[in-house]
Amino acid sequence: MRVYYSGRRGTSRVRTPQEDGDVLELLWDNWDDFGYKTTFVTACRIGGGIIELGLVRLLIEGHTTSYATLNQLMEDGWDGTFPPPGINFISVPQEITFYQQLKPHLGNEATVEVARTLRDASLLVRTYEERHALDLVATDGFKHSLQRESGSRTAFKDGWKILENLALSVEDVFFTFVDVFGNHSALKLNFDAEALLPHDINVLIGPNGVGKSQLLHQMVNGWIMPTNEGPGFDPHPNLSQIIVVSYNPFERFPVDMQTFHVQDKDVYRYFGFRGRSEESERIRLSHQFPKRNAAESLIACLAGDQKYKFIADWARKVSTVESVLKHAFEFDFAAIEIDPKKRVKLFYEDADAVVDGPISLAVNEKRYLPIATHTMDQAIVHKIAEACIVKSGVSFFKDGAPIELSSGQRLFAYIVIDLVGAIRRNSLILIDEPELFLHPTLEIQFIEMLKEILTSYNSKALLATHSEVTVREVPADCVHVLARTEDGLRISNPPFQTFGGDIQRISSYVFGDNVVSKPFERWVQRKLREYGSADALIEALGDNLNEELLIQIKSL
Repeated sequence: MRVYYSGRRGTSRVRTPQEDGDVLELLWDNWDDFGYKTTFVTACRIGGGIIELGLVRLLIEGHTTSYATLNQLMEDGWDGTFPPPGINFISVPQEITFYQQLKPHLGNEATVEVARTLRDASLLVRTYEERHALDLVATDGFKHSLQRESGSRTAFKDGWKILENLALSVEDVFFTFVDVFGNHSALKLNFDAEALLPHDINVLIGPNGVGKSQLLHQMVNGWIMPTNEGPGFDPHPNLSQIIVVSYNPFERFPVDMQTFHVQDKDVYRYFGFRGRSEESERIRLSHQFPKRNAAESLIACLAGDQKYKFIADWARKVSTVESVLKHAFEFDFAAIEIDPKKRVKLFYEDADAVVDGPISLAVNEKRYLPIATHTMDQAIVHKIAEACIVKSGVSFFKDGAPIELSSGQRLFAYIVIDLVGAIRRNSLILIDEPELFLHPTLEIQFIEMLKEILTSYNSKALLATHSEVTVREVPADCVHVLARTEDGLRISNPPFQTFGGDIQRISSYVFGDNVVSKPFERWVQRKLREYGSADALIEALGDNLNEELLIQIKSL
């Protein structure tokens, strides 16, 4: 496969290489990372099909503007075929999926050869320990440009594993934060344990006022704006992005990356009741944001499935949404509302090839388009996105008609769609008090859903919660109990196994439930004084007694 530089500028419209055959073309971009211009857009064709690989960054020794150096080489007679002559350079793709997408088409040996041609820093440093690459990795240009974004950091740290056919996994995360006493405290999230019990989810739990949500906010800030001094991640985790889910109306998480100088705006995603107004760009609170996010996320599921469908272990997002949500309620498929003036067949490569379901539905003068497993292979994503009426959210159909969901079911469905739409490999999902918006049954289904999604996408989650039901689903070394003490904030793991454990025992340890008098206990004590004995009170209660209350009366 030929890798070459043509001297063309990359734009959002350029997707097709200039040359025929199996080729990977690099096109220059003017993006500036603290004085370094190293970004190149890629256009790739293999077997006649276009592959969207994303960006790659090239750092050339002694130069700050890589494309200018390549242009000069072309003026001097270079034909553009990589590697360029007479220079020392390294590259890092923006996403770790760059080489994952090439492997199904080229095979492992040819993919490694492409990485060698591009002088991929992860391969040269981690596998070959090549001296010239090691020298460039130590420069400011590498730090400030090629490692500017989290996706690139993950690609450098773990990309060699893709090329060596090794498994990827999120490592333990170490985070230092300022606690409620103003002191520096440390938290270790146990994600990489070799134990049999699942370690995909860690939990922060404790009474109000211990700083659980504050810790999540600091973690987001440490991710978006990392510093070399003070609290933060140390070392930087091998994560590709952080996703926040918070439906607390009083929280103040950043809603997007619009004000931050990065190309990969999806390095951080937020889902909740807050968002940016389309009219004024101001941040406001609205029930419309979850609906809009869900519609956009369902389309993102479709786009991701089409983009990464050749990756062997890619867990298809549309089918994941369907399988997860069908545990919570019955439906045939999800759909979005589209502009009724558009011809439906314009949204499909071949509408007649769609089987096992409709290509559109009309309900009360509205037109709906299924985003489902039976339509995904023929759907034209960008046309669907343009015609979608996102403010309508996502609807669910059963037997050709939309079904009514409770508010809890609808929010649950939106969260599932948002998470699946946004997630990519090595994501960390932060969820602030899920029990605020889910009743106990949906709360259990939520944890089950989360485990399934995390496993499918090699990702992890951290929940701040008061829920013993959630803790019961997590091993003890993944449960971090926060408590105020005379010596400051204490973070501890329960001294007993919480996974499948007793809820009362969990509650007693976490909240001191065993030393706090309950209202029903005080009622029993008053009635014991009134009736004079346990036997008299038991007789008076008659059929209103249960076993637990009987034991309580006898014990008092």
